[in-house]
Amino acid sequence: MKDRILRIINLIHVVLVDLAQVFMVAMVVIVAANVFLRYVFNSGIFWSEEVALVLFVWFVFISLGLGVKQKLNITINLLNKDKIPRWLNTSLDIFTELLVIFVGGVFLIYGGRLVGFTMSSILPATKWPAAMLYILVPFSGVTMILEALLHLAGWDTYDANLDQYLGGERK
Repeated sequence: MKDRILRIINLIHVVLVDLAQVFMVAMVVIVAANVFLRYVFNSGIFWSEEVALVLFVWFVFISLGLGVKQKLNITINLLNKDKIPRWLNTSLDIFTELLVIFVGGVFLIYGGRLVGFTMSSILPATKWPAAMLYILVPFSGVTMILEALLHLAGWDTYDANLDQYLGGERK
């Protein structure tokens, strides 16, 4: 059962990585096309900046959940891990995961409220609901909480196939 759950979570993360790549490529293409059209034909795409902003925000919030999975959060090493007691190192790791859960909860609760508040506002160029900009904030909170809980439970979500897919190596 545990292996099945971890496979499903890893599959979701592969889909998220693909989605983040699509967002990044689309953003680059849209911005490059707009720059080309402005400088060559003296006219641009009126919605390009708005759509590029939405794609950028989506990319960032998808990447947050992926970063928690890979434990890519920023750390400050004031002490050498080899020179502090193991219990203190473990306690600090647990504290880090609890902080990630707290931040994920803030994203989930207040991101959901933000989406609700901005549903009636309209983005000027695309006429999309302004909530489109923030729709992935609560989702990011859910992925952050899920991954931190899996780390706390001791379920190693590391998958060598996923790591090869991402082009990295586990350190």
